[in-house]
Amino acid sequence: MQQSDHASHQHYALCHQCDIMCELPPIEQAHQAVCPRCHTKLARELTNMRRDTVIYSSCALIMLLLSASFVFIHIKVIGIIDNLRLLSIPTILYEYQYPSLMVLFLLFTLILPICVLIIQLILCSPIRLSKYHKRNLLIAYGKLEHWCMPEIFMAGVLVSFVKLTSYGEIGVDKAFWSFALFIFFYLKSSIDFSPRKFWNEIASNNFIKTNLLSGKTGMSQNIRLCLHCHAMLPAELTHCPRCKCKGTLRQKNSIQWTIALLMTSLMFYLPANIYGIMNTVFLSAESSSTILDGVIYMWQEGDYPVALVIFSASVTIPILKILALSWLCYFVLVTRKKNKDDCLQMNRLYNIVEFIGRWSMIDIFVVSVISALIRNKEMMSVYPDIGAIFFASVVVITMIASQKYDPRLIWDKN
Repeated sequence: MQQSDHASHQHYALCHQCDIMCELPPIEQAHQAVCPRCHTKLARELTNMRRDTVIYSSCALIMLLLSASFVFIHIKVIGIIDNLRLLSIPTILYEYQYPSLMVLFLLFTLILPICVLIIQLILCSPIRLSKYHKRNLLIAYGKLEHWCMPEIFMAGVLVSFVKLTSYGEIGVDKAFWSFALFIFFYLKSSIDFSPRKFWNEIASNNFIKTNLLSGKTGMSQNIRLCLHCHAMLPAELTHCPRCKCKGTLRQKNSIQWTIALLMTSLMFYLPANIYGIMNTVFLSAESSSTILDGVIYMWQEGDYPVALVIFSASVTIPILKILALSWLCYFVLVTRKKNKDDCLQMNRLYNIVEFIGRWSMIDIFVVSVISALIRNKEMMSVYPDIGAIFFASVVVITMIASQKYDPRLIWDKN
C-alpha cells in the first residue's frame, strides 16, 4: 500500500513559483506540463535527451576550441592591421590593470559555459556515477547555468562593430564563425538538457507520506519545495534527503535581502552613469566617454537601432529592473487583498526581470572588445574607465537581488 502511494506521488509536482500542487498527466514526447495557476513549466518529456545533449555539448566544446585557436576579428587603421584573438581580450584587460573586468569576461563567456557543458556531457554519457557525484554535479549545474553569457558577449561584439567602424575597417575571421556556432550548440544543449530526469534517478521527487491535494498550495498542506532539486518535503524538514541542501518553507529574509541589494545597486548606478566607461587616447589627447555619450554619438551618426540597443541595455534595463524588483517587494509587503490577475501580472513581471537583467552586460563586453582591439599606443588607444567597474557591479548585484527574491511570496495570503 505504501509503495502504491509512493508511486502515485511521482505524478505530482509543486510549482516553484506559485506553490500550487499539480497532478501531472502522462507527458507525450516533445511536450511539457505547465502550472495551471502561473503557467510556469513544471516538466517535459524528451526521449532522446541524453543522446541529443551529448551531441550538442560535444559540438559546442569543439567550436569553442576552434574559436580560441584562430583570429577572432581584425581592424585596419591607417594601413595597419590589428588582429584580435578571443583569449587576447582577458590578457589585455589585465595589462590595462582591470582584473575585475578580466575575471567577469573569463567567467561569464568562457569558464562557466565550459563547466556547464562538461557537466552535461558527464551526466548524459554512459559513465557510471554514484548518487553522491550526480548530486554534486546537478547542484553545481543549477548554480552556474544562470551566469553563462556567451550569447550576450556575441551581441556586444556585434554592437562594437558599429563603434569600431569610426576607427577603421573592421572584419571577421574564422574564430568569429566558430564562436557563433558554439553559441548555437550551447543554447541547444541547454534547452534539451533536463536536470529533473537525473534528480529522479537519484531518488523520488517527494518525501511526503500523507495524501497530496491537487489545486491546494504546499504551504496549506504543510509541504515545502526544495529549491535545488524541486523535491517535495515536509515543512519542518530543514535538510533535503535527495540533494542534502538546507532550506525552509520560504527563502529566509528574502525581501530584506532583495531590498538591501537594490539599495546597493542604486548606489553604484549613479557613478556608473556619471563616470566615464571608456577612455580614448588619440595623439596624446585623452577623452573619457560615459554610457550616455556613447548613445548620443551613435544617434548623431545615424545608427539609431544600435543607439536604442545600448540605451535600453545600459540605461533603461538596469533602472527598470531596480524599480520592478522594488515594486515586487512593495506588492508582497503592502498589498493586503491579492486577486489572481494581480498575482499573475507580478509573476510575469518577475519572469521578465529574470530574463532581461543580464543583457545589461552588453556594454561591458563592448568596452572589453574595443579596448582589446584599439591599442596602437603611438596613434590611438582605448582603455576601460572606472565607470565600467561600477556598471558591471550594478548588473551583478541586481542579478543576485532577483535570485534572492522568492516569487512564491507573490501568491501567499497576507
